[in-house]
Amino acid sequence: MVETLNELAHLKDSGFGRPWPRHGLKLLHWFANECISFENNNEIYSKCDPAQGDYGFHHYQNRSNRRGKKLLPEVNIPYYVVGNLNLRGANQLPTYVSEDNSTHNDDSNTDRIIISLHNNDWIKIVYVTQHNDQSEYDPDATYRISKGLLMIISRMDLDEFLCETGYYHQAQFQSLVQPISPISSSDFRPDTTNVPVVSPAILPPVIEDVSVDMEAPPAAPTIDTKIQIDEVINTPELELSENVPQKKGWCRCTIL
Repeated sequence: MVETLNELAHLKDSGFGRPWPRHGLKLLHWFANECISFENNNEIYSKCDPAQGDYGFHHYQNRSNRRGKKLLPEVNIPYYVVGNLNLRGANQLPTYVSEDNSTHNDDSNTDRIIISLHNNDWIKIVYVTQHNDQSEYDPDATYRISKGLLMIISRMDLDEFLCETGYYHQAQFQSLVQPISPISSSDFRPDTTNVPVVSPAILPPVIEDVSVDMEAPPAAPTIDTKIQIDEVINTPELELSENVPQKKGWCRCTIL
């Protein structure tokens, strides 16, 4: 009986596609976002043609292993498998899926997705699995992916999905989405490395105490002014401060 994964936490606990350089989680994100859509009451529609070898899909025969057991249940519709990065057609996969694939004896090409396909268009069941050697898949690392989990994955961007499923550590994810720091005005400093040094301009000496003989202006004509004192008007004394001289009165003058 193949276990069904219904939530991201279940997928994370399964260990599928981890750690680096495995590509299974990236492959699954591509599958949920690019290879399928949900049509007719959320039935899974295949946007590619597995029977024609798109993206490296090929027929999976579900043969019995050395212990006489089959990996998947017997069904009347064909199985197709995708994920072998060394097969013809796999070069159609996005670069982020295949970027860590190497020729070394590592786990960079160990993960697979297997589907059961009805009428070449409708996907009935989706499985994920991995090789335990060069010829057989590991039945203890084979899981069915529910339709609900595929819908969840289809609404997530890649970095968020890889973080939630444990491929990235939280610190790595934060560094991927860290906002750009504001630029300080101090960052804009002119490059003075090759700027020539200019000596200050030499100013003429300041001449001080220079006497200039100038003809005195003509004296203004004298105007005889007669002042007639009309009267003196006495005013009462004001109480002022003893330090302020007291004013006894004022006079009215007429200029003649």
